[in-house]
Amino acid sequence: LYADLARIQTYSTSMMATEGKFIRLEEAKLNIEQAILLDGYNSYAFAVQSLVLDWYSSNLSVIGDFDAADRMLADAAQAAVRAVQLDNTNALALAFQAEVYLDQFRFTDAIQLAEIAVERGPHLMDTHRVYALVLESTQNYAEAIDEYKAAAEINPNLTFLYISIGQYYRQLALYEQALDYFALAAQINELLEFSDPLPYIAIAKTYVRQGEFFIAARNAQKAIELAPEVPDYYGQLGDIFVRSRNYEGAIPVLKCAIEGCTAEENPEQTI
Repeated sequence: LYADLARIQTYSTSMMATEGKFIRLEEAKLNIEQAILLDGYNSYAFAVQSLVLDWYSSNLSVIGDFDAADRMLADAAQAAVRAVQLDNTNALALAFQAEVYLDQFRFTDAIQLAEIAVERGPHLMDTHRVYALVLESTQNYAEAIDEYKAAAEINPNLTFLYISIGQYYRQLALYEQALDYFALAAQINELLEFSDPLPYIAIAKTYVRQGEFFIAARNAQKAIELAPEVPDYYGQLGDIFVRSRNYEGAIPVLKCAIEGCTAEENPEQTI
């Protein structure tokens, strides 16, 4: 149960702002350590530990703490090796080890393990998700989309899967398909009563690529309404205003991107 909780907590960070991610990942880290303390020979627990530490490492890299990220990734690799040693038929362990290899730039090893993981665990969302990541690293976006769709069929309420599908379609300049999947993510979030700004930012970026700045701005504004404390969303909106030559509108939101804003100080309330 501790391992299951840590896995869910880790995946939930894909739908959170940076500040909340580290709190949630720290909780996941403590829970998976408790799982291993209770059973030090559980392959599943060590596999989930590799997932937790790998995602923690990736987030540390995003904020520029590369030394800590490298240490965390090394620990993730050790956990993955231990998981496979305890059960070399564990498809989940193989998938998470492939993800670690990918982050270590061991692309050949990552591809081989990800393929084996999917063969042994075609019923697992995780194996398809990791294989999609590996395919994306080789710019094989069409096959990556298929793998993400397979993952979404298994876990249809994980909206970050739909966002990834949309991003790959956008990479292929298939903008209508991309927008459909971003909209699907937003729709599922509304049905689940989950406040997630990420689909709206993804929609905004897609419309920017098409030069449709007005509707792009409306979606970026929606993201800010849902998460007025996140500086990056103000930066996204400010960039849209600059591209559309709305310089007066860009000034207050870019200021928020640099200095931060509270919900009360949100300039979008008055623009």
